[in-house]
Amino acid sequence: MHSRRPVLLGLFSVIAFVLLIPVCRAADPEVVPSISDLRIEGLRGLEKQDRDVASDAADRLLQHYSSDPRAIRLAADLLLRSGKINSAARQFERYIELVPGDKADLWQYGIALAFIGRYDEGRKLFELHRTVNPNDVENAAWHFLCVAKLAGIKEAEKLVLPAPGDTRVPMNEIRRLLIDGNEERVTAAVNQLTEGSASRADASFYANLYLGLYADCYGNVTKAKRLIGDAAKTDQVNYMSDVARVYFVELDVKK
Repeated sequence: MHSRRPVLLGLFSVIAFVLLIPVCRAADPEVVPSISDLRIEGLRGLEKQDRDVASDAADRLLQHYSSDPRAIRLAADLLLRSGKINSAARQFERYIELVPGDKADLWQYGIALAFIGRYDEGRKLFELHRTVNPNDVENAAWHFLCVAKLAGIKEAEKLVLPAPGDTRVPMNEIRRLLIDGNEERVTAAVNQLTEGSASRADASFYANLYLGLYADCYGNVTKAKRLIGDAAKTDQVNYMSDVARVYFVELDVKK
């Protein structure tokens, strides 16, 4: 007489396999990272100066959250900071279409416009930004660049935006530079700070960046590249340090 145990065991194995199929299928799809996770991934890439990691995080933000304004703006920022300027400008424009009331806040978009040579649009953006941030000398400097590239230095000097109350060293001196061209005043303000201090390092970064920008306004790419190259060597990792690094590369293209 034959035992039925092997048959029953085989039947149970088939049933168990069938029951496991939905579990396996559920595990197949890729887990979509959150917007926050992708933001952190992109920023960590920038901290390591790994632009490929940052721009990849931006691409995945746009892939997984293509209609989410927050993801689009984050992607635009990461793209600009990683040197993908045209792509960044497109994403800032998509964001503005979705959230038009935020346009005045987007000085970052103005920098992208300046980098890609859309100077008239950049000029207008920085003028608009002043309506929400009237005390920022950096805004006046990027506006100056756009006007100088469009209409020359003399016209830019006539149209320097007011920026009262920017207490950062050497911002007051940088604004006066835009009016009278006195570069020594900027350097002297930095040198008054304690050598080796964090405040002096910070001031030196901004002095180099905007003295370089001023040289670029005159078309002196060699001088601009030297100064902005010095700014780009900073140990700081923030939006403007990344802008300086992108600017340095863009000047290489112009040279």
